[in-house]
This record gives sequence, C-alpha cells and structure tokens, in this order.
Amino acid sequence: MAKFWYLVCMITFLELSKLAISRPEQVPTPPLPVLPLPTFSQLKWQQRELIMFLHFGVNTFTDSERGTGKENPSIFNPVGLDTKQWVTVAAEAGISLMILTAKHHDGFCLWPSKYTDHSVISSPWRNGHGDVVQEFIDAVKTHGGGGIDAGLYLSPWDRHDKRYGHDLQYNEYYLAQLQELLTKYGSVKEIWFDGFKGNEARNMSYYFSDWFAMVRELQSSINIFSDAGPDVRWVGNEKGSAGNTSWSTINSTLLSIGNLSVLE
Repeated sequence: MAKFWYLVCMITFLELSKLAISRPEQVPTPPLPVLPLPTFSQLKWQQRELIMFLHFGVNTFTDSERGTGKENPSIFNPVGLDTKQWVTVAAEAGISLMILTAKHHDGFCLWPSKYTDHSVISSPWRNGHGDVVQEFIDAVKTHGGGGIDAGLYLSPWDRHDKRYGHDLQYNEYYLAQLQELLTKYGSVKEIWFDGFKGNEARNMSYYFSDWFAMVRELQSSINIFSDAGPDVRWVGNEKGSAGNTSWSTINSTLLSIGNLSVLE
C-alpha cells in the first residue's frame, strides 16, 4: 500500500511540474507570399510618390518639344544655369527622384561624351568644358538633403548621329554612351529607355537585351524604366491613357517597347 501511495504522489508531482514549466506559445506559420514580390528597388520606387523629369537641352533654346538633330551646338549657352536651384525647388515640392534628359531625340549630349562632338564640348557654355550631367549629379548629392536621388534618360532615337539606322554601329555607340553615364557619375537610381521614333526615322533595331544586361552589370540597384520594364513602367501607356483599374503588376507578355496600345 505504501508503494502505491508513493507512486500516486510521484505521478501527481510530475503532472504539477509539467504545469509549472512555461512553454512558448504556439503561433500559426505565416502563409506563403503571393508572387511576384517586388525587389527592394521596385518597392522604393512605389514609395516615392513624386518624381520630376527635367527636359533640358537644345530644345530649351529653340522652344520646341522635339529637336531635328540639325541644331548647331552653339545655341546651347545657359549662362545662368544653376542646378542647385533645380534641386532646391524639387526638395520644397517633396520630389524624391529627379531624372535628367542626358540626350534627347536631337542627339545633343549634355555631357562631354568621348564618342561624339555633338555635345557641350562644341558649345560656348563654360568655354566647351561644361558638363550638365555632372553639375546635376553634384547638386542632387549636395543639396538634396539625402532625400532626393538622381536618374538619367538616354534617348534611343538619335536624329543627328549618322550611325543611326546601322544596327551594329549604332548599338555599339549607344552602349558606349550608356557605359559612360553609368560609370562616370556614381549611383544612378533610374535609367529611362523608350522605343519612340517618328514615322520619318530610319529603320533601326535596338539591342535592348544587351543594353539591360550592361545596366545590370554596372549598377545592380538601379531601376530600368521602359514601356516593358523590366523593372518599372508608366501607368497605362505613353499617350497618358490607362485602364479603369491599374495594378502594380502586369503580364509582361503583353508588353513591348514602343507599343502604345497597352492600357493597364
């Protein structure tokens, strides 16, 4: 009988001991994510809210939207240029990204490219030693207060360069200039491409896959913008038309650069 009560007491003690030992609370495991997930750079882009595009170049002096490529570089002479003022205004407006047209369709380069003389080198501005891209990047870094990033636009359509219309030669030229912009000026957070060209443009194939590969190699955290991404694109299409519902994701098989029919 004594052994029986001893066993009962031991079992009771063990059961009480189990109750006294605190156990971590069991919580449900989180569900698997709904794919696709944005990259860090894409998420940052979604959170920007306001972005500024700076269309500056020879068109500023001809009062035209699109240049012909025949403009004389001597017309480019912004004696009062103050990129710090650009950035100050952007900061006051809550802008988080400023994108500069380093080269528009007219082919005039706002930086002293080694691959053409149709640039600031041939202009009277700063006696041919100016570099708008450098002044822009420096102003963003110095006066942006840490809340503004820089982006660049390099037009695929070039109405000036004689290599345009010759696939291999022009794509090599474009890649060379792209390399200049993404190696000479530090971190660039967005690079803009588009497939727009006028009806009068010479037949030309762009090596977009090679361009994108170079961008990824030179700056891994950059966002690539075009009609078809691959990272970010506008809402709807280049004409400003969008569907009734716009989502953050889109079926990329519906997209092609230069295609203005997609409305999502």
